[in-house]
Amino acid sequence: MWPVDAPELTRQEEAIARFALEVPLAFATSSGAAIAARTDTSEASVARAAKKLGFENVREMKSFCASRVQETANLQSVLSGRLDALDTDDATRSTSGLTGRETVTSGLRSAAKLVLAVEQSVEWPSVEAAAADIGGGPRVILYGLGTGYSLAQYAEIEFSRLGLDARATTGGGHANAQAAFQITAEDVVLVVAPRAIFPDIERFLAAVLRTTKRVYVITQASLPAPLSSAGASALRLPPSGGSGATDAVGTIALIDSLVADIARRHPRRALEARTRAQAYRDEFSR
Repeated sequence: MWPVDAPELTRQEEAIARFALEVPLAFATSSGAAIAARTDTSEASVARAAKKLGFENVREMKSFCASRVQETANLQSVLSGRLDALDTDDATRSTSGLTGRETVTSGLRSAAKLVLAVEQSVEWPSVEAAAADIGGGPRVILYGLGTGYSLAQYAEIEFSRLGLDARATTGGGHANAQAAFQITAEDVVLVVAPRAIFPDIERFLAAVLRTTKRVYVITQASLPAPLSSAGASALRLPPSGGSGATDAVGTIALIDSLVADIARRHPRRALEARTRAQAYRDEFSR
């Protein structure tokens, strides 16, 4: 969530960060004095820790911790919803009565439906603009948090195999400062936020939009109006709620679509890069 072992944190501030990370509910529902007592620090240290971790104040940090608690509380309902949404040949059968093969088949059907829904959810002019910018730019920065970062790393691999200078990065809290600092005016930024645009992501976007306007966001959420006005474009995913598949399915499909379009635009470069990549595979397969 944030770099609790970052060198700029004192021992007292690190203790506060760890407390918030490990027991976010207690942090969110405690006063500054209570947090200080629980961590054997001071209220001033609590305030400084919040600032260093990228929050405006302790209240904002507590709100963020509360949102993390809500996400955890919702996990069971999300999993249950995905199980309930699995396609079955017999609508009267519960998923608990399915065999292993039937469950896997149902999951594949749900994933296929979500992939096909991407075609209807995205605004294709935005996808084409993203492919043109990424394929024509000197460098693409891929940013994500949590699962979004893992998907950004997938995009980094696929884009690099097209001969692009692609770099995945992540942040969160104070670490966003370094992630944003690396952005240049020539960069294209692709943010992977499949489910929601969390406060850390929103702050990162606001910061990089002051440097470059070639900013795209893969998400099923609505972009905040200030970000849209500043130049960010959404590559819209279909809602995954009520689906037996995860957000990653549509995200990977959309990334693969971008890869295909960039390869179409720059076939020679893509072929040369893939040939080099294959040569390395052959070398390390001996």
